[in-house]
Amino acid sequence: MRVEDLINLFREDRPRTSSDIRHVWAVFWANFKIFLSYRTWVIMETISTVASVAMYSFMGLQVDARRVALAGYGDVGWLPFALVGVATANYLWMCISRLSHSLQHEIREGTLESIITSLIKMRSYIIGQSIRGFLVSGYFMLGVFVVGVGILRVPLIINLETILSFIAIILLMVLSYAGISIMAAGLILVYKKGDPLTFLFASITEFLGGVLFPLKYLESFPVLYTLAWLMPYTYALDAARRILLNGATIFSHSVLMDVIVLLAYAAVFIPIGLRVFRWGINRIRYEGTVATY
Repeated sequence: MRVEDLINLFREDRPRTSSDIRHVWAVFWANFKIFLSYRTWVIMETISTVASVAMYSFMGLQVDARRVALAGYGDVGWLPFALVGVATANYLWMCISRLSHSLQHEIREGTLESIITSLIKMRSYIIGQSIRGFLVSGYFMLGVFVVGVGILRVPLIINLETILSFIAIILLMVLSYAGISIMAAGLILVYKKGDPLTFLFASITEFLGGVLFPLKYLESFPVLYTLAWLMPYTYALDAARRILLNGATIFSHSVLMDVIVLLAYAAVFIPIGLRVFRWGINRIRYEGTVATY
């Protein structure tokens, strides 16, 4: 934006709206335009996505397909099994880290104080940033499936019912982890750093969720096997694989059980995350550390 445009904006005498919808749209559109401005980064990340899918396809040549049958999804190869896992894991990781990364950026640039003191409500900021994160992450997840199905000919069951069911599961997966993402953002407001914790959480989730191997392998380690089934991602990935590998829908009995678990996690974690975030906002206001890094 040019300097003249900024001056005219401040001169303009317009009533300031307090509509949550307008605030959410303003936050989303401003950050989405920033994303579109980094064309080189988008191109490099797209190339990286293609390269990672190709790498997993070659890894699949070394895996005995009969051992994948232990996962309980029927006669499927390792590449379809891993493709669904990698796509959903990367999407979840990007969605969880998006809000915390945005807040860290605002803190480093010294713009968080302006946001907090403006008419923009923090709940509108969270929703706007989250929607932008969902769309950006969705772009890369779509790229994984396009490369896998369109180029590598991975045999996934793609029709209207499975697509709609898969989208519903992805939304439920994000909701089940939304509270954790908001909680991490609240802690970052106070402690200013959160990348190591977020990275550790993502790594543990990817390992215990069975992204690249059947969870049956963990039955010899009861503690790890129990922890794996305590994570909402395990249920989301199980539902996604049953839909895309077996042709199930969200109303199938096996998938419906996963849906119930994901809804329960969302109902528990979202209120806790909002409370922690509100605590973080109130603490930095009380301590006067809104503008510190």
